Amino acid sequence: MTARRGGIWLGPAGPVQGQLRGGWVAGPVLAVAVAALAAAHFATGRPVAEGWLAIAPLAGSLVLGPLRTGLLAGWTALVGLGLALDGPGSVGPVASRLAVLVLLCGFAVANSALRCAAQRRLSQARAVARVAQSALLREVPRSVAAARLASRYLSASAEAQVGGDVIEVIAEGARPRWMIGDTRGKGLPAVRLAAVAATSFRDACARPGLPLAEVARAVDLSVTRAAGEEDFVTAVFAELDPAGWIQLVNCGHPPPLRLAADGQLQPLTPAAFAAPLGLNPDLHPTTFTVHNGDRLLFYTDGLLEARDRAGRFFRLDQQTAALRQPDLQTAADDLLSRLRTHTRHLDDDIAILLAELTLPSPASRPGPPRPAAREIMAQTGLTQVRSLLEARLGWSGHELNAG
Repeated sequence: MTARRGGIWLGPAGPVQGQLRGGWVAGPVLAVAVAALAAAHFATGRPVAEGWLAIAPLAGSLVLGPLRTGLLAGWTALVGLGLALDGPGSVGPVASRLAVLVLLCGFAVANSALRCAAQRRLSQARAVARVAQSALLREVPRSVAAARLASRYLSASAEAQVGGDVIEVIAEGARPRWMIGDTRGKGLPAVRLAAVAATSFRDACARPGLPLAEVARAVDLSVTRAAGEEDFVTAVFAELDPAGWIQLVNCGHPPPLRLAADGQLQPLTPAAFAAPLGLNPDLHPTTFTVHNGDRLLFYTDGLLEARDRAGRFFRLDQQTAALRQPDLQTAADDLLSRLRTHTRHLDDDIAILLAELTLPSPASRPGPPRPAAREIMAQTGLTQVRSLLEARLGWSGHELNAG
């Protein structure tokens, strides 16, 4: 899968035509090779077996379309006929040699046609996969309130463009929310469960005033209804407040990392981990203070489980240089470049979301809402509210009467 700067993007589906990129060069080269064999025959007088000429169309059928393969096969058959007529021998052996050459040329044309048909079917399957991926992984915006974002997705399968990892960002409102999750298992069941989790998260965030823990609970209910007996989804939910804090609900997922402006890298570990979604988690939000310029890395466990040939894991605590690249998109690309250098084969899908906080200055941040005196009096009584407001808020009796 190819990542576009600023969001998750799928690369092209692959060749939809029969000819591969090298076909325009391979056809003339192979035709010249056949002519060179014929020229060597006539120049030296040494006979050339017609069967050797069939190597050209057979090799061409691997890169050429049926039409060009047919033209090359016809040219080869004509050259073979000329060599057979020029050489000694009776009609019977010559005819048998030409028959073998024609059969091999015909096989080359058939092989090219079958290969092109298989490529078309594969291209159609990839197009369907791209549509499914666009529904599962919507493009992540480059920026939300108080943060810039960069996301990347790597599939463990070279031919697959969908997987069980999911990234979903809700940018509406002053407090953006996002979720990154990892579905147990692989294949279509994992894709289906990941789609359920992403859709449920979008729907829950659309309900006004719903706390983050309740959003996670709504996703858990949807996953529980859709999951099998042994299925579950690990996930971490986040809500960023421009006032300088981030709230997390972690459901059995690797904790995100915070790279502070001073270069210190530390995990945002919750007070207690909840069980994964689908396994009746006990959900409790944890709040962390953040600062302007901090970078937060959310990821799936495929990043932690990547190994090199010696069996050593990919160490995130050694990747601060990549995470501190001035450009956020470059930092995400550099991190994955280091991952590819570390391991040549991925055993699991990998999804990452890198956020750089752009919090407003403390002076411009809105303060907490001032409670109205009448509302507090209605709840606690006039006597209690007087003492409460005078002691805690410093309000005078004149202010209370005015309220």
